[in-house]
Amino acid sequence: MGVCVKVPVHFFASLVLISSVLNIWRGSEGWSYHSSHFKMDWEHARQWCRQNYTDMVAIQNKEEISHLNKFLPKVDGYYWIGIRKIDDRWTWVGTNKTLTKEAENWADKEPNNGGNNEDCVEIYIKRTQDEGKWNDESCLKKKTALCYTASCKDDSCVSGQGECVETINSHTCSCFKGCYGERCEHVVKCKPNEVTPAGHASVQCFHPKGNFSYDSHCEYSCEEGYELKGSSTTRCTSTTEWSSKPPTCQLIQCPELIKPQEGEMRCNHPLGRFSYRSTCEFVCKEGYKLRDNSSSTLFCGATGRWNDSQPTCEIVKCKSEDLTPPDHATVQCSDPTDFSYDSQCEYSCEEGYELRGSSTTRCTSTTEWSSKPPTCELIQCPELIKPQEGEMQCNHPMGRFSYQSTCEFVCKEGYKLRDNRSSTLFCGATGRWNDSQPTCEIVKCKPEDLTPPDHATVQCSDTTDFSYDSQCEYSCEEGYELKGSSTTRCTSTTEWSSKPPTCQLIQCPELIKPQEGEMQCNHPMGRFSYQSTCEFVCKEGYKLRDNSSSTLFCGATGRWNDSKPTCEIVKCKSEDLTPPDHATVQCSDPTDFSYDSQCEYSCEEGYELKGSSTTRCTSTTEWSSKPPTCELIQCPELIKPQEGEMQCNHPMGQFSYRSTCEFVCKEGYKLQDNSSSTLFCGATGRWNDSQPTCEIVKCKSEDLTPPDHATVQCSDPTDFSYDSQCEYSCEEGYELKGSSTTRCTSTTEWSSKPPTCELIQCPELIKPQEGEMRCNHPLGRFSYQSTCEFVCEEGYKLQDNSSSTLFCGATGHWNDSQPTCEIHHCPALGSPVNGELSCTSSFSYGSKCSFDCVEGFLLQGALEISCTKMAKWSHEPPHCEAVVCPQLPEPINGHMNCSSEDPIFGTVCTFSCLDGHQLISDEIMTCNLNGSWSGEVALCQAHPDPSASLIKATEVTLGVAGIISSSSLFLVYWILKRLRSKADKFDLNSTSDIEDPPQVYKSVDSLI
Repeated sequence: MGVCVKVPVHFFASLVLISSVLNIWRGSEGWSYHSSHFKMDWEHARQWCRQNYTDMVAIQNKEEISHLNKFLPKVDGYYWIGIRKIDDRWTWVGTNKTLTKEAENWADKEPNNGGNNEDCVEIYIKRTQDEGKWNDESCLKKKTALCYTASCKDDSCVSGQGECVETINSHTCSCFKGCYGERCEHVVKCKPNEVTPAGHASVQCFHPKGNFSYDSHCEYSCEEGYELKGSSTTRCTSTTEWSSKPPTCQLIQCPELIKPQEGEMRCNHPLGRFSYRSTCEFVCKEGYKLRDNSSSTLFCGATGRWNDSQPTCEIVKCKSEDLTPPDHATVQCSDPTDFSYDSQCEYSCEEGYELRGSSTTRCTSTTEWSSKPPTCELIQCPELIKPQEGEMQCNHPMGRFSYQSTCEFVCKEGYKLRDNRSSTLFCGATGRWNDSQPTCEIVKCKPEDLTPPDHATVQCSDTTDFSYDSQCEYSCEEGYELKGSSTTRCTSTTEWSSKPPTCQLIQCPELIKPQEGEMQCNHPMGRFSYQSTCEFVCKEGYKLRDNSSSTLFCGATGRWNDSKPTCEIVKCKSEDLTPPDHATVQCSDPTDFSYDSQCEYSCEEGYELKGSSTTRCTSTTEWSSKPPTCELIQCPELIKPQEGEMQCNHPMGQFSYRSTCEFVCKEGYKLQDNSSSTLFCGATGRWNDSQPTCEIVKCKSEDLTPPDHATVQCSDPTDFSYDSQCEYSCEEGYELKGSSTTRCTSTTEWSSKPPTCELIQCPELIKPQEGEMRCNHPLGRFSYQSTCEFVCEEGYKLQDNSSSTLFCGATGHWNDSQPTCEIHHCPALGSPVNGELSCTSSFSYGSKCSFDCVEGFLLQGALEISCTKMAKWSHEPPHCEAVVCPQLPEPINGHMNCSSEDPIFGTVCTFSCLDGHQLISDEIMTCNLNGSWSGEVALCQAHPDPSASLIKATEVTLGVAGIISSSSLFLVYWILKRLRSKADKFDLNSTSDIEDPPQVYKSVDSLI
């Protein structure tokens, strides 16, 4: 929008001059663009650019595209640019960097490769559609070459302090940290007085870039005896601040000492309590001495350690060998390992022995015991005698009727120990038997167990006493038969030998009418039972055989008073006299066996007759008694002795007549009291000797004296019998060398000699790198109870939370593994959003990290932070905030249109006015890096009256014509200044008017 006015010819001449000056300026200063006047393929186009200029153009951002689209002329076929497909990736040829997705600027539906190996790129200039966009093309096609000339030179920026950054028509120096100035020629300085150390400290500084300039660093150290608190180094940062404050030197402290028990401590502290150069002297009370010849005076050194360990006082000790207990005695002491002054020991005899002399003794200040050892005498019990009607068998392992003597009492058969007393008496440690002298009394049975059943009576040999072996006989009423044993005897168990019988009505065998005869019967109590009578009559010419009675009467024996009558003479049966096994029979009439003939039975030696030894032929043709039996004689059953074996031979029967048993004791045992080793069962049913027993073999207790630092525990601490075991054990911290156990053998000797106890050693430790080790060895170097403390240097810690103090245990192992020191690590950092991070090492102690923001953002917080000894960062990590310009007001009577709602860096606002108004300011304003707008606030002013405008225009024309010669140079200068201002704002690092982040390039060698 503008007003048409008449302008003189002189004015156009001036404009031509200005245009010429502008063309000269555009082509001769700063970063400039150039194009060829003829077409060529891509390879020749790049070669032409490199021969005549710097290289083929690399597109940076949309602002640059807009600039190219405005000033380049429209040509046939467009322009080649410096991007090409290499190894199937689009690559900027100037830097050999791959095109990023964010920086792509392809036209719609491009790149498509077109099936023609379209590996090169052209840019659309002054095209109605996709203006400024890219298209892939065959590299063999001919296009106009588009080149650039860089303005950066080797001396544009001070070497090592800045880097040249190309901009359109210009260049700037990007200074490294700590440098500033147009050419980065200046270096930041820090204040020297801020590194002055406090008392007892000194400092040494190094200045790689000038005295107390950026990157100067200083190291602090303390005088001997003082310890540095704070950072030992500081560095001059880009903020003119030192990275850390000067440390202080604190007086080194040694661990506080304490007065030893039973002793005194006198200290001198010339600099501070228990600090460097402090001395302490130790003196023990009377009767005590410094342990292990410790130093009596300790000195606190510059390392914070005493020259020796804390002394302790130990008590005077008596000789343990003067405490050897006498035979059959032990000694127990208040401190069984120390035997120190005033400790007491008490003697005690083995069980069964009585102490003679003083039972206690005390360690005196002269290292002598207060009394001599006592003696132990065997305890005696009163002598015992064999009881009447009994036997006594005694065992005296230690002496006749003395401690551990045992006497066993056995009453004769039918007798028992009176008052249920113990059958075995034991002589105890008090000199008394465990019970009184036993006596034997006869066994008695209960008369109430003899009540006769129905139809029965009982008769006893002793009707008042019912004592052992008294007998009772049951008898049934006549006509009743006894079922069960008719006799019973009082046994040694106080029980009757058999239960009472019962009486059943006697039955006689049923009779039948004899051949050639008749039978008539009468049954008053039951058919063919007791008192039944049957009368037999033989036919003429017969007589009752065997002179049988013609009338049979069923008697109380259950038999007819005669045999069944036949017409034959009465005789007894010879076959009923067959002798049993191991028996013979002798008869009065060995051929006839007629009525009243007698026979007598007898058994072989070793057999006992059971039943009646005689029988008689009765009138009933029956023998008066059944044949007896001969049973093998039995001896009492023997048992295998404890800890022994029994081998028996039974030629006739188990534990019977002629059986023999041989007894052998196990290894370590012997037959007690020289008992007979072989027993024989005689014809009387008794063995030739009593049952043997085995007693154990014993070893000597005096061969078990434990060595130094050892004790011995026995399975039987009073007996020391065969196979009893004793185990040696060392005091904690000592290792047993030799056999730990010994056993009493059958030879009365111990199986092994006593072992020895050697002090346990732990593996030797070494000082860790970056740390210190302080050890205390109370018993021996790196041995049991040795302790080692580990401390890491500043900035280091014990690895994996290892224990800081190791203790050598009784197993010969330290309580933890050898510690090592690892450097402190701070939490990992990430680049701030819209920023960059650069660190000197991997976030460990002493590492420093600096931060930068991308263009358009400002760093909020510290420029540099460092990892401290506390594994924390010295400051909170900074963040990047966008550059914001003031909010622009919309012009009155006009409109404002901005590329972004928020006025951040790169935002572009355009202004227009309503009809009848004209814009009094720049039409476009851009938000710059410094947070300000590129122009003045827009105003819309109403148009003036037309006639006034015409007069004004005429005046302007005349004025121009009058002063054109004198002011043309001033006008050129003013236009150049405005263009310079525009060019400065058009930075290749800018991201304005583009959604894609820029690809920054800072010199000819780092395009894209």
